Amino acid sequence: MATVEPTLDDAQVMQFVATGYVLLEGVIDDSFNQVCNDVPAGNIDSFIGEGPFTRQVLLNPQVAGVARSLLGEDFLVPAGGHHHLYEAPHLGQTWHSDGLSGLGYDVTELQCYYYPQSVEIEDGPTMILPGSHCRAVDREAIAHYGDILGQVSLTVPAGTIAMTRYGIWHKAGPKTNKRRRGMLKFSYHRQAPPKRDWKIETPEIPDYVNQPRLAYVTEVESYRERVRCMRTWNWLCGLETDVALRWERSRPVSELA
Repeated sequence: MATVEPTLDDAQVMQFVATGYVLLEGVIDDSFNQVCNDVPAGNIDSFIGEGPFTRQVLLNPQVAGVARSLLGEDFLVPAGGHHHLYEAPHLGQTWHSDGLSGLGYDVTELQCYYYPQSVEIEDGPTMILPGSHCRAVDREAIAHYGDILGQVSLTVPAGTIAMTRYGIWHKAGPKTNKRRRGMLKFSYHRQAPPKRDWKIETPEIPDYVNQPRLAYVTEVESYRERVRCMRTWNWLCGLETDVALRWERSRPVSELA
Protein backbone atom coordinates (compact mmCIF):
# COMPACT_ATOMS: atom_id res chain seq x y z
CA MET A 1 0.00 0.00 0.00
CA ALA A 2 1.33 3.44 -0.95
CA THR A 3 2.34 5.73 1.90
CA VAL A 4 1.87 9.40 1.15
CA GLU A 5 3.21 12.17 3.35
CA PRO A 6 1.40 15.53 3.54
CA THR A 7 3.20 18.50 2.02
CA LEU A 8 1.07 21.50 3.04
CA ASP A 9 1.25 23.34 6.35
CA ASP A 10 -1.35 25.48 8.15
CA ALA A 11 -0.57 28.64 6.17
CA GLN A 12 -0.72 26.82 2.83
CA VAL A 13 -4.01 25.13 3.69
CA MET A 14 -5.45 28.52 4.66
CA GLN A 15 -4.32 29.90 1.31
CA PHE A 16 -6.05 27.03 -0.49
CA VAL A 17 -9.20 27.65 1.54
CA ALA A 18 -9.25 31.25 0.25
CA THR A 19 -8.18 30.76 -3.38
CA GLY A 20 -9.42 27.26 -4.12
CA TYR A 21 -6.32 26.01 -5.90
CA VAL A 22 -2.70 24.86 -5.57
CA LEU A 23 -0.39 25.22 -8.58
CA LEU A 24 2.56 22.82 -8.95
CA GLU A 25 4.64 24.11 -11.84
CA GLY A 26 6.82 21.64 -13.76
CA VAL A 27 6.33 18.91 -11.18
CA ILE A 28 6.24 16.04 -13.73
CA ASP A 29 9.51 15.34 -15.53
CA ASP A 30 9.93 15.93 -19.24
CA SER A 31 10.40 12.27 -20.14
CA PHE A 32 6.96 11.32 -18.86
CA ASN A 33 5.40 14.45 -20.30
CA GLN A 34 6.55 13.16 -23.68
CA VAL A 35 5.08 9.73 -22.96
CA CYS A 36 1.71 11.39 -22.39
CA ASN A 37 2.04 13.49 -25.53
CA ASP A 38 2.72 10.34 -27.58
CA VAL A 39 -0.38 8.44 -26.41
CA PRO A 40 -3.05 8.44 -29.16
CA ALA A 41 -5.87 10.83 -28.32
CA GLY A 42 -8.44 8.02 -28.29
CA ASN A 43 -6.53 6.07 -25.62
CA ILE A 44 -5.58 8.83 -23.19
CA ASP A 45 -8.70 8.60 -20.95
CA SER A 46 -7.99 4.97 -20.06
CA PHE A 47 -4.23 5.65 -19.86
CA ILE A 48 -4.89 7.93 -16.87
CA GLY A 49 -5.89 4.87 -14.83
CA GLU A 50 -2.94 2.67 -15.82
CA GLY A 51 0.18 1.88 -13.80
CA PRO A 52 2.71 4.26 -15.38
CA PHE A 53 0.41 7.24 -15.05
CA THR A 54 -0.49 6.29 -11.48
CA ARG A 55 3.17 6.02 -10.46
CA GLN A 56 4.48 9.07 -12.29
CA VAL A 57 1.58 11.48 -11.85
CA LEU A 58 -1.14 10.41 -9.42
CA LEU A 59 1.34 9.23 -6.76
CA ASN A 60 4.00 11.82 -7.48
CA PRO A 61 5.08 12.85 -3.95
CA GLN A 62 4.31 16.53 -4.48
CA VAL A 63 0.97 15.94 -6.19
CA ALA A 64 -0.23 13.19 -3.86
CA GLY A 65 1.11 15.19 -0.91
CA VAL A 66 -1.34 17.98 -1.64
CA ALA A 67 -4.19 15.48 -1.97
CA ARG A 68 -3.14 13.86 1.32
CA SER A 69 -3.04 17.25 3.04
CA LEU A 70 -6.50 18.33 1.93
CA LEU A 71 -8.42 15.04 1.70
CA GLY A 72 -6.98 12.97 4.55
CA GLU A 73 -4.69 9.99 4.80
CA ASP A 74 -6.73 7.36 2.97
CA PHE A 75 -7.86 9.46 -0.01
CA LEU A 76 -9.12 7.88 -3.21
CA VAL A 77 -6.80 7.90 -6.24
CA PRO A 78 -8.38 8.33 -9.70
CA ALA A 79 -8.89 5.24 -11.83
CA GLY A 80 -9.47 7.27 -14.98
CA GLY A 81 -10.10 10.76 -16.27
CA HIS A 82 -10.72 12.93 -19.29
CA HIS A 83 -8.54 14.37 -22.03
CA HIS A 84 -9.18 17.76 -23.58
CA LEU A 85 -7.29 18.33 -26.83
CA TYR A 86 -7.27 21.56 -28.81
CA GLU A 87 -5.50 22.09 -32.13
CA ALA A 88 -7.46 24.53 -34.29
CA PRO A 89 -7.98 28.15 -33.23
CA HIS A 90 -11.20 28.77 -31.29
CA LEU A 91 -12.94 31.50 -29.32
CA GLY A 92 -12.65 29.68 -26.01
CA GLN A 93 -15.34 28.68 -23.53
CA THR A 94 -17.70 30.57 -21.28
CA TRP A 95 -17.21 30.62 -17.52
CA HIS A 96 -18.67 27.55 -15.83
CA SER A 97 -18.32 25.38 -12.75
CA ASP A 98 -18.42 21.61 -12.97
CA GLY A 99 -20.33 21.24 -9.73
CA LEU A 100 -20.91 22.44 -6.19
CA SER A 101 -18.98 21.41 -3.11
CA GLY A 102 -21.73 20.06 -0.89
CA LEU A 103 -22.70 22.57 1.77
CA GLY A 104 -20.27 25.11 0.40
CA TYR A 105 -17.53 24.69 2.99
CA ASP A 106 -16.59 21.02 2.90
CA VAL A 107 -13.66 19.78 0.80
CA THR A 108 -14.38 16.32 -0.56
CA GLU A 109 -12.88 16.43 -4.06
CA LEU A 110 -9.86 17.92 -5.78
CA GLN A 111 -10.25 18.40 -9.52
CA CYS A 112 -6.85 18.46 -11.22
CA TYR A 113 -5.57 19.74 -14.55
CA TYR A 114 -2.29 18.30 -15.87
CA TYR A 115 -0.47 19.94 -18.78
CA PRO A 116 2.18 17.69 -20.41
CA GLN A 117 3.06 20.56 -22.76
CA SER A 118 3.92 24.15 -21.97
CA VAL A 119 0.98 26.53 -22.37
CA GLU A 120 1.33 30.06 -23.71
CA ILE A 121 -1.36 32.72 -23.90
CA GLU A 122 -1.79 32.01 -27.65
CA ASP A 123 -2.59 28.35 -26.84
CA GLY A 124 -5.91 29.18 -25.18
CA PRO A 125 -4.91 28.43 -21.57
CA THR A 126 -7.29 27.29 -18.89
CA MET A 127 -8.50 30.29 -16.90
CA ILE A 128 -9.62 30.01 -13.28
CA LEU A 129 -11.18 32.50 -10.89
CA PRO A 130 -9.62 32.25 -7.42
CA GLY A 131 -12.15 32.27 -4.60
CA SER A 132 -15.11 31.36 -6.81
CA HIS A 133 -15.34 27.79 -5.47
CA CYS A 134 -17.68 28.71 -2.59
CA ARG A 135 -20.24 30.46 -4.75
CA ALA A 136 -23.34 28.34 -5.32
CA VAL A 137 -24.52 29.47 -8.75
CA ASP A 138 -26.43 28.13 -11.71
CA ARG A 139 -23.95 27.20 -14.44
CA GLU A 140 -25.87 29.30 -16.96
CA ALA A 141 -25.88 32.34 -14.68
CA ILE A 142 -22.13 32.97 -15.06
CA ALA A 143 -21.73 32.12 -18.76
CA HIS A 144 -22.22 35.73 -19.88
CA TYR A 145 -19.26 37.14 -17.93
CA GLY A 146 -16.20 38.27 -19.86
CA ASP A 147 -12.84 38.96 -18.26
CA ILE A 148 -13.02 39.22 -14.47
CA LEU A 149 -10.54 41.23 -12.44
CA GLY A 150 -8.20 38.77 -10.71
CA GLN A 151 -8.72 35.82 -13.06
CA VAL A 152 -5.66 33.59 -13.51
CA SER A 153 -4.54 32.30 -16.92
CA LEU A 154 -2.68 29.02 -16.51
CA THR A 155 0.22 29.84 -18.81
CA VAL A 156 2.52 27.22 -17.36
CA PRO A 157 5.61 25.12 -18.14
CA ALA A 158 5.26 21.49 -19.24
CA GLY A 159 4.58 19.08 -16.41
CA THR A 160 2.43 21.48 -14.40
CA ILE A 161 -0.58 20.33 -12.38
CA ALA A 162 -3.25 22.66 -11.01
CA MET A 163 -5.18 21.12 -8.12
CA THR A 164 -8.50 22.89 -7.57
CA ARG A 165 -11.44 22.67 -5.27
CA TYR A 166 -14.36 21.17 -7.15
CA GLY A 167 -16.74 23.92 -8.18
CA ILE A 168 -14.15 26.58 -9.02
CA TRP A 169 -15.12 28.74 -12.00
CA HIS A 170 -12.99 28.03 -15.05
CA LYS A 171 -12.95 28.11 -18.84
CA ALA A 172 -10.65 27.67 -21.82
CA GLY A 173 -9.29 30.98 -23.06
CA PRO A 174 -9.31 32.00 -26.73
CA LYS A 175 -6.83 30.04 -28.86
CA THR A 176 -5.16 31.97 -31.66
CA ASN A 177 -2.74 29.39 -33.07
CA LYS A 178 -2.80 25.86 -34.48
CA ARG A 179 -0.35 24.36 -32.00
CA ARG A 180 -1.59 21.27 -30.19
CA ARG A 181 -2.61 21.98 -26.60
CA GLY A 182 -3.67 19.10 -24.36
CA MET A 183 -4.94 18.91 -20.80
CA LEU A 184 -5.61 15.78 -18.73
CA LYS A 185 -8.31 16.11 -16.09
CA PHE A 186 -8.85 13.84 -13.07
CA SER A 187 -10.08 13.99 -9.47
CA TYR A 188 -9.04 12.77 -6.02
CA HIS A 189 -11.76 12.13 -3.42
CA ARG A 190 -12.06 12.11 0.36
CA GLN A 191 -13.39 9.06 2.14
CA ALA A 192 -12.69 9.90 5.80
CA PRO A 193 -14.00 12.54 8.21
CA PRO A 194 -11.84 15.68 8.22
CA LYS A 195 -9.19 16.43 10.80
CA ARG A 196 -6.06 18.57 10.95
CA ASP A 197 -3.50 16.01 9.80
CA TRP A 198 -1.35 17.90 7.32
CA LYS A 199 2.13 19.18 8.29
CA ILE A 200 1.69 20.23 11.91
CA GLU A 201 4.04 22.75 13.48
CA THR A 202 2.14 23.36 16.74
CA PRO A 203 -0.35 21.04 18.48
CA GLU A 204 -2.88 23.84 18.99
CA ILE A 205 -5.21 24.47 16.09
CA PRO A 206 -4.70 28.10 15.04
CA ASP A 207 -7.58 30.40 14.21
CA TYR A 208 -8.13 31.04 10.54
CA VAL A 209 -6.06 33.98 9.32
CA ASN A 210 -7.91 36.19 6.85
CA GLN A 211 -6.21 36.21 3.46
CA PRO A 212 -5.82 39.28 1.20
CA ARG A 213 -9.10 40.37 -0.38
CA LEU A 214 -9.48 39.07 -3.94
CA ALA A 215 -9.42 41.70 -6.67
CA TYR A 216 -13.04 41.28 -7.82
CA VAL A 217 -14.56 41.02 -4.32
CA THR A 218 -16.23 44.14 -2.93
CA GLU A 219 -15.75 45.31 0.62
CA VAL A 220 -19.27 44.18 1.55
CA GLU A 221 -18.89 40.78 -0.09
CA SER A 222 -15.50 40.28 1.55
CA TYR A 223 -17.30 39.73 4.86
CA ARG A 224 -19.13 36.74 3.40
CA GLU A 225 -15.83 35.48 1.95
CA ARG A 226 -14.20 35.56 5.39
CA VAL A 227 -17.10 33.64 6.94
CA ARG A 228 -17.01 31.02 4.18
CA CYS A 229 -13.27 30.58 4.60
CA MET A 230 -13.48 30.36 8.38
CA ARG A 231 -16.12 27.62 8.12
CA THR A 232 -14.03 25.69 5.61
CA TRP A 233 -10.95 25.92 7.84
CA ASN A 234 -12.92 24.78 10.89
CA TRP A 235 -14.42 21.92 8.89
CA LEU A 236 -11.03 20.75 7.62
CA CYS A 237 -9.68 20.84 11.18
CA GLY A 238 -12.56 18.68 12.43
CA LEU A 239 -13.98 21.43 14.61
CA GLU A 240 -17.67 21.72 15.34
CA THR A 241 -19.56 24.20 13.17
CA ASP A 242 -22.63 24.26 15.36
CA VAL A 243 -25.23 26.89 14.57
CA ALA A 244 -24.82 28.28 18.10
CA LEU A 245 -21.38 29.55 17.12
CA ARG A 246 -23.01 31.76 14.50
CA TRP A 247 -25.76 33.12 16.71
CA GLU A 248 -24.04 33.88 20.02
CA ARG A 249 -26.62 36.48 21.03
CA SER A 250 -29.63 34.26 20.38
CA ARG A 251 -31.57 32.01 22.74
CA PRO A 252 -33.63 28.88 22.07
CA VAL A 253 -37.36 29.63 22.08
CA SER A 254 -37.86 26.78 24.58
CA GLU A 255 -35.94 28.76 27.22
CA LEU A 256 -38.21 31.79 26.99
CA ALA A 257 -41.16 32.33 29.33
